[in-house]
Amino acid sequence: MTRGNIAKALRLYAVAAAMILLATIAGAAIPMSGHELVFNDSPSVPRGLYWIRLGAQPRERGDYVIFVPPDSAAALIYGRGWLPKSMPLLKPLGGVEGDSYCVTGGRFIVNSIDAGPVYFLDAQGLPLPQMRGCRRVGHREFLPVSSYFDRSFDGRYMGAVSTANVLGSGHPLLTF
Repeated sequence: MTRGNIAKALRLYAVAAAMILLATIAGAAIPMSGHELVFNDSPSVPRGLYWIRLGAQPRERGDYVIFVPPDSAAALIYGRGWLPKSMPLLKPLGGVEGDSYCVTGGRFIVNSIDAGPVYFLDAQGLPLPQMRGCRRVGHREFLPVSSYFDRSFDGRYMGAVSTANVLGSGHPLLTF
């Protein structure tokens, strides 16, 4: 091995060691910042990394919310194997206190805007919960709505969710 090759190899090792050190420092610093880097592989929202502020309540429609599903929804989500047990949901905030939402003609309508279809059966052919009529998002509630994937299990099936179920909120960092 020539001196030039040895020097190149040493530089490569130094760069690799610096990258490992930086990743270690970032890995330790993220939790201390009150944030969490969440990887989403579910089709309900774009796949990728989300920057979530732990404990933060969502403020505006479109904010991403990570939350524990209500018990009735959790029984379906985890019981049918859609997600691993105890994995929280990540959904966009589609409705806030006072907003109206309806199921009419097989469509989910939020504040008079069509948010997508409502299905009677899931992809396995099993029945889905059906909401009828119109409701309002109550005090200390939010409405999760994913218009990214029309088969998303969201407010069209579980309705509004208590803000007590929120683990944090944030935004996409890198999606693909």
